[in-house]
Amino acid sequence: MVNLKAILAGAWVLESYLKRAEDGSVAFPMGEQPQGMIMYTPEGYMSVQIMDSERPFFASDNLHEKTAAELSLAAASYFAYSGLYEVEIEPAANDLAEHSFSGLITHHMQTSLFPNWVGCSLLRRLHLQGDRLELSTCQASPYRGKQMTTHLVWRKRFAVKQSAEAADQQFRLIAA
Repeated sequence: MVNLKAILAGAWVLESYLKRAEDGSVAFPMGEQPQGMIMYTPEGYMSVQIMDSERPFFASDNLHEKTAAELSLAAASYFAYSGLYEVEIEPAANDLAEHSFSGLITHHMQTSLFPNWVGCSLLRRLHLQGDRLELSTCQASPYRGKQMTTHLVWRKRFAVKQSAEAADQQFRLIAA
């Protein structure tokens, strides 16, 4: 038997995040170029981080020196949660050997930037095709006055030894 959690295990980078209304209109809660990562472990743990790629920096690099306005804007342009997950696949049209299947995934949130979600579960439709993972809500929910469904597309990052330079990113060392 194929272990679904082993197939999902790893780091997935966000490619798109949008909300769609029945009338076809689209909204981008974290901007049109959001950044994010979702990680799944074979043991059944998960963590997700998503942010607007154009978030402004705080005036200070000191984590403990921030204004209420900075905190408010930071929280509005970022969300994260972590916890346990369960996967259930649909019996038809799945090719587990090719890492292609559809089904449902439930995220059981043990921590969350949004405190009201702690102790809650999110049910998502799941479609996996190779290194591409699509997650979407099973039903619409209110967003800016409309009932909308959420759609996220992730691309798997495979285990490679990669330096920040090779990843074409620059990081600065801070004391925190």
